[in-house]
Amino acid sequence: MRIFLTLSLVFTMGLIADHHEEAKYKYEPEANKAEYYIGTFNKGKDMEDLVKWHDKTVDWMSDKGDTYKNMTTAILQPYFHSDMSAQDVVWVNTWPNPSEQFAGLEGWITGGGGELLESLPVTNSRQVDTWQWLVSKPSPSSVGDMMYATYADCSLEEGYDMRKVYDLYKDFAIYAQSQGDTVGRKLIVPDAGLKFDDGVDFIRLMYTSSISERGSNADLYFSQIGDSQASKNLKGFSCNNARSYFGLSMKAAG
Repeated sequence: MRIFLTLSLVFTMGLIADHHEEAKYKYEPEANKAEYYIGTFNKGKDMEDLVKWHDKTVDWMSDKGDTYKNMTTAILQPYFHSDMSAQDVVWVNTWPNPSEQFAGLEGWITGGGGELLESLPVTNSRQVDTWQWLVSKPSPSSVGDMMYATYADCSLEEGYDMRKVYDLYKDFAIYAQSQGDTVGRKLIVPDAGLKFDDGVDFIRLMYTSSISERGSNADLYFSQIGDSQASKNLKGFSCNNARSYFGLSMKAAG
């Protein structure tokens, strides 16, 4: 799975731009961090084994104070994908900021996480550290709910940068949700662990808190949103190579 980009410099400059530059943009992106662990099940192991292993990590984290309090975890499995043999599972940890993320990473590396890894029923082929810009949130969900997520590779069009696209996408999402849309949307760029193919600038994530909501939101888009002015105003990028996953929410923040 190709998730993300070496556009981190552009991302960072967008966050620290001076007031003159910020005046060009309508919204300040709400950013968080996410770690993607992409792998295949070891011989004789399956999802049930991975869920049991996750429960052991939760017990381990419970002795670490508030270090992992705000980390969320989901486990994804490919469903509609161009290369189903490339992976069995994607483990996703999401953090509110780099300080909490790397405090958690330090606790894992120096506090015994390696011992837990010895019993991990998955062999990871890729581990990717990313930034995520939140465009819209899905409907509320709880631990144990099944979600649906679609990732796609996206390219910026000439004359557009990530901030311009974020503003346009945010305007579209606000309108869509006013019509009843419940899709969560993020723009994702890599910080480490992935090199994009030529022409790819970022990854778009669209996700719903249940599998069925993917269908109801698609119907809503084609019946009410697709021909709207908000949809016509959404431009500056194009996406392809979409791949979809169903996933299990394993850990919530707090």
